[in-house]
Amino acid sequence: MRHRHTLFVVLLLLGTLPSAAQSPDTTAADSVDVRLPEVTIEAARVAETEGSAPFAVTIQRRTPEEVALTPGTSLDDILRPLNGIWVNNRHHFALGERISVRGAGYRSNFGVRGVQILYDGLPLTLPDGQAFTDVVDPAVIRRAELIRSPASVFWGNGSGGVLFLSSRPAAETPSLRARVQGGSFGQWQGLLEGTGTSGAWRYHGYASGVQQDGFRAHSQGYRLRGGATLSRALGPRTSLRVVARGDAQDTENPSSLTLQQFRENPSQARPLFQQFNSGKTSEQGQLGVTLDHDFEGATFSATAHYLHRSLDNPLPFGYVTYARNSGGGRFTLQRNTGRIEGGIGLDVGAQFDDRTEFTVTENGEVGDSITLNQLETILSGSAFGYLRFNATERLSLTGGLRADGLQFEADDQLLSDGDDSGDRTFSAWSPTLGLSYDVGPALLFAHYSTAYETPTASELSNRQDQQGGFNQSIEPQRTQGFEVGARGVLPPASLQFDLALYQQRIENLVSSQRLSSGYQFYTNLGENEHRGLEASLTWMPTDPVEVAARYTGTQFTIEAPAALDGNQVPGIPSHRGYVHLQLEQSGFWGRLSAEAVPDYHVNNENTAEAPGYTLLDLRLGHKGLPWQSLTFKPFLTVDNVLDERYAASVVVNGGGEFYEPGPGRSFSLGLNVSL
Repeated sequence: MRHRHTLFVVLLLLGTLPSAAQSPDTTAADSVDVRLPEVTIEAARVAETEGSAPFAVTIQRRTPEEVALTPGTSLDDILRPLNGIWVNNRHHFALGERISVRGAGYRSNFGVRGVQILYDGLPLTLPDGQAFTDVVDPAVIRRAELIRSPASVFWGNGSGGVLFLSSRPAAETPSLRARVQGGSFGQWQGLLEGTGTSGAWRYHGYASGVQQDGFRAHSQGYRLRGGATLSRALGPRTSLRVVARGDAQDTENPSSLTLQQFRENPSQARPLFQQFNSGKTSEQGQLGVTLDHDFEGATFSATAHYLHRSLDNPLPFGYVTYARNSGGGRFTLQRNTGRIEGGIGLDVGAQFDDRTEFTVTENGEVGDSITLNQLETILSGSAFGYLRFNATERLSLTGGLRADGLQFEADDQLLSDGDDSGDRTFSAWSPTLGLSYDVGPALLFAHYSTAYETPTASELSNRQDQQGGFNQSIEPQRTQGFEVGARGVLPPASLQFDLALYQQRIENLVSSQRLSSGYQFYTNLGENEHRGLEASLTWMPTDPVEVAARYTGTQFTIEAPAALDGNQVPGIPSHRGYVHLQLEQSGFWGRLSAEAVPDYHVNNENTAEAPGYTLLDLRLGHKGLPWQSLTFKPFLTVDNVLDERYAASVVVNGGGEFYEPGPGRSFSLGLNVSL
């Protein structure tokens, strides 16, 4: 194992040496006042920019080469270069990526918890705090914003961090792109994407499909996605945008393995899940309408959105189905000029889940008996305000406050074993306070923020006694965080940097436990203390060369209950390093990247660990070979070049079956054809 850590250290040094290898041009530094770009942070819902925000934020703008010449099958490939976020790619479609920001969402073994996610301006996070990313197509993502600090003041429930993804093309000219990709383990992907205008409307649309046999047994599946955005001006100051997204999938679920199974044969499925033909069939559709109006010195924005999702989910302990309908409205009014800037906003949301669970046959079919039948209703309402006082041209003070109220109700429809109907009511105040100072090459900031996270509807329903109704003992977890940091650019060294130090205290931490059958239930663990360091360096000595290095260091400890005092929070490595070298030459484009992770604990008791690993990935392609009116962009990818055996993801507190193996060395070939 020594070779992989040596390789990573060499690459990390490569990423950090250039700033010292180039003599600084002190003349240029003295004569040029360089500041961060005034790019609005859409994830913040206020008029903060990268150059003014007093909190840790990462904005990644993907180049046309990255969009066209890198795999588009998982969010892991898109988000891996971002520091402060931990993304696990399970390499099958049944559970989606596991996403955590500064520990928020670490417990999630399906879907996403604790991190607010938006896709093209529409929230994927539901009123109960749960999100599913099935509908997101990584092959068209062009921009990612990550607020790394607690952000309930902006988004309310489940906002331990905020991830904003956008597929909006930068170019205004009409375009048409077709893409096909094939690779190891029977994977195939096709994509058609186009932009253009029709009368006063501008449109962007795409449709894609991906299927795979899978690296592991019992992981075959397919996924279809599609999306469209229509926008137009209704006047000189008013614009309208309509967004629609949808996906459908049918996939098998190989589940997780014991350490012995992982070591002996990582390509196997968990026998119990294969025996019951466990998997998932789901559909999701979403529609949103946004109206923006620009007053003199202020802007108004209103969004209405609706989501429908259906699920059929055979598992060893039962056959789970639900039909979900959710929607809401968001309204903000912002003043973005003058010494005092800020805004106010209102959010309303509703979620209706018709949940039915049956016994399950060994071939994964619906059994004869209904074990749970209840209607779950979640209603939410909130209001917030945010102010920024520009004391001087460089010094700003910010503050905000949000009030939230949520009502959860369970209406038991299965009365043969008694009426388990019930309700839960939650409320929260979410303050924030920040200070930023622009010193030219860098923005210095200090920030206090908070977040709260209720148990989701499914977590409330998954009672330890496996009865109906809601768990009445579990409470929301609450986070208070403080951070200091700096980000900026040093033109003489062609260097961009980002550094943040933080400390967070989490009370009533919601933790998962899993039985041998795969059934999960949830409890409050107690208190956690999260401390961390996030560092990012990007060096671009010339346009064709980019060297990037990222480091995330964490010390997440459990402080209560006493039996676990001093243990590390499971599922999160204490160190994570990433580095890449990117080159362009004569139309060819290439990126060599490495990620290194040490051993880390996977249960609260710290009695089991996931082995550390280093992954080396290669991306090669051509920026464009013209032929008549067409342009061809071929690409080749090699993942896990070192053929490392590793756990791509883990099931936290998985009852012994913790490990979800990743594939060995794998290849894919693809071709983009654009008009």
